[in-house]
Amino acid sequence: MQNYLLGASALCLIALSSPASAACSDADRVEITWSTIAGFYTDAMAQLVNDFQEKECAKVNVINIDNSQLYNKQVIEMVGQTGAYDVVTLNNAEYAEFADNGFILPMTDFLKDKQSIIDDIHPTLANMTIRYKDDLWGLPYYTYSSGFFYRADLWEDPAEQAAFKAKYGYELAKPADWKQHRDMAEFFTRKAGEKLKGEVLKKDFYGVGLMAGRFPDIQDELSAPLWDMKSDWLNSEGKVPVDDVEKVLSDYIELLKFAPPAALTVTYDGVMNQMRDGQIAMTHDFFLDQWPNAVKTEESVPGAKMAVAEAPGKMSYVGGFLLAVSSSSANPDMAMKFIAHIGGPEAQAKFASYGGATTLMSILTDPKFQTPEARKTNGEYATLAKVFESMNGFTSNLVSSPFGAKIYNTMQIPLQSAAAGQLTARQAAESLATEVEKICGGPCPIGK
Repeated sequence: MQNYLLGASALCLIALSSPASAACSDADRVEITWSTIAGFYTDAMAQLVNDFQEKECAKVNVINIDNSQLYNKQVIEMVGQTGAYDVVTLNNAEYAEFADNGFILPMTDFLKDKQSIIDDIHPTLANMTIRYKDDLWGLPYYTYSSGFFYRADLWEDPAEQAAFKAKYGYELAKPADWKQHRDMAEFFTRKAGEKLKGEVLKKDFYGVGLMAGRFPDIQDELSAPLWDMKSDWLNSEGKVPVDDVEKVLSDYIELLKFAPPAALTVTYDGVMNQMRDGQIAMTHDFFLDQWPNAVKTEESVPGAKMAVAEAPGKMSYVGGFLLAVSSSSANPDMAMKFIAHIGGPEAQAKFASYGGATTLMSILTDPKFQTPEARKTNGEYATLAKVFESMNGFTSNLVSSPFGAKIYNTMQIPLQSAAAGQLTARQAAESLATEVEKICGGPCPIGK
């Protein structure tokens, strides 16, 4: 997933200007290079890097790479053992592959005296981002785990509440399951000329926004209902559960009737544009880091009131970016210190002040981020904490497979083909199963 960006300046080599850093001569500084996502919270990252250089006798070179190219460029350098990057940025579908192939170093021993950081990462997030084969492979520093955004002003309107109950026989409230979510998507879909909250619509209005374009986010969206039915993209035998994938995909295709036609071409940013343009009532399972974007609907749509909650069924996609140390790093100790800094409480608290989706529970639950003043930047924090707790004990076989990244990068093709009507849900599920078997050379290994 590509995430909400803050700041326009490009990261470069950070200036060394503080008194603490001046005490260390440039010649003595240990140099490390971090490959990261170009344009990703650049102002915040610049500050966090500078803070590290003030504390340590280090020089951090930051290499900005477009997110669409980051995985491939890092793999090339790892395979070649070039030492070009000391610290790499991975998403949670990639770290098992990097660990299994010896591309990154375990940080288990290094983190033994930093247990407070590990304890502050909810087990749900840790299991999906850094734990693999009894080792810790880095630290997460940003989460794009999912939940649910909706127009609370619509749900709270007395006329809409009465009409909904008359049609469906139960109260209009946050959807408790995906069947209710489907009912509400249908209910709020209106044509221009019909009324919404008692006002005549000037344009068509849709019940739900979907990320059904040919982007990896379609499988993130579908993960929630799949996991909710106690299934996964890979079963315990390392195979795609075709019947289960067909079921969630069929339900998803049904939902497309209640989404804007552009659903077949957009990803998360398109859905946010639809929300802020007053086109949709709610999302599907959706990246909670987008809250600072979603809440702007209150500025662009008169009378809008945005709300955030756990997804129907309380099972959501859980993901994040983690930092790991390249096995070819010339300075692995300093690289590990840098990761402990970025993933630690001081840097994460500062990151949160920029609106970043922190990975530490102490910050997600900190009262200062629950105030009305913090709502527009950190209003999703309480829900993120609930998501992790509701999913306690869960992990996905997909992120626990060394083939997870290759599988993840191909999933969108059959899934989106079904959404676009080019394949049936059954054909797409079977196509995915065939492709996954080819990638893994048979049943996929799963190493938790």
